[in-house]
Amino acid sequence: MDVYAHRGSTVLAPENTEQAFELALGYGADVLEIDVRLSRDGQVVVTHDSRVERTCNGQGAVADQTLSELKRLDAAYNFTDLQGKHYRDQGVRLITLDELFERFPTSRINVDIKDNSARAAQAVADSIKQANSYARVNVGSFHAAALGHFRDRAPEVTTAATQSEVAKLYFLGRGKKHTLPFQFLQIPVSYFGIPLATHSFIQAARSRGINVVYWTINTTEAMQLLLARGAHGIVTDRVDLACTLLGKTPTESD
Repeated sequence: MDVYAHRGSTVLAPENTEQAFELALGYGADVLEIDVRLSRDGQVVVTHDSRVERTCNGQGAVADQTLSELKRLDAAYNFTDLQGKHYRDQGVRLITLDELFERFPTSRINVDIKDNSARAAQAVADSIKQANSYARVNVGSFHAAALGHFRDRAPEVTTAATQSEVAKLYFLGRGKKHTLPFQFLQIPVSYFGIPLATHSFIQAARSRGINVVYWTINTTEAMQLLLARGAHGIVTDRVDLACTLLGKTPTESD
């Protein structure tokens, strides 16, 4: 079962930063799970929130600031780890998707497009192409339109199912063998009371060649249950626990 390091590992290091990704790979994470948004000047920035206040020492929307302005922010300003350690004023900065690909040239990356726009989808596709990283990247989005645009622009890249596609597969598609526009599911264990982490659903997806990845799994009990049921992966904040449980060894970061 693959370990997807959620934003690098949000409780162990400042999320979506080079430091968090290095730490996750050091524990043995298989995949770096990241979020991206466009800056005002169209750069693909690795960050989750639409605004910078929660993680940084600035204010305002990511989309209203240039990359140069965003680079001046302390991306660890508000972070404290589980032992109470602060990372403020240690030079932790936001990075771009291009920089991530360059810094971690062999690591598998799961990209969540947070902006609902064709422009963002195109920019992500361009970045993947420039890095020649088609084979090591998965892309998903909660925005079906943005993901559709991305699929049109980068059909070589593995993509996750949208919410409506998950629903169709769950309720209608288990026995049908038509071609699907996605290659994996990235889903919660339940959705509005509907259990999605059953052995039968996982095996039905497997029979279609679809990988099933669950988020966000932070207890060893839940990890063990999903492992027993045949899940392909988990997205977790507790990379330390997951990698220890699964016997992972440090992953190459360069």
